[in-house]
Amino acid sequence: MAFVKERFGDAGLYPVAVISGLTDMDAITLSTANLAADRRLDVAAAAKAILVAQLSNLAFKSASAIVVGAATLRAPIALYLGLSIAGGVAILLAWPWHATAAAGL
Repeated sequence: MAFVKERFGDAGLYPVAVISGLTDMDAITLSTANLAADRRLDVAAAAKAILVAQLSNLAFKSASAIVVGAATLRAPIALYLGLSIAGGVAILLAWPWHATAAAGL
């Protein structure tokens, strides 16, 4: 994560968060939190990267459960996890992407 931050800036964090978050949240969360704690990454960018990773993780697990799970569980999984993903995307869309560093978010 630190390499991507140094090489591509904050914008490079989000594709890495999507890929890293697919199957595991531990590494991306710890790496991003450490960067923020060391003041090498803005706290808002760290929070957004973790949220993007979480949405990726939830989407992957939802798709896996729908494909592998029992047919009777497909609709509830799609509904509830879809609502969770939609809520996370709504947070990302509503989150101000500019001047968040000044606000401390």
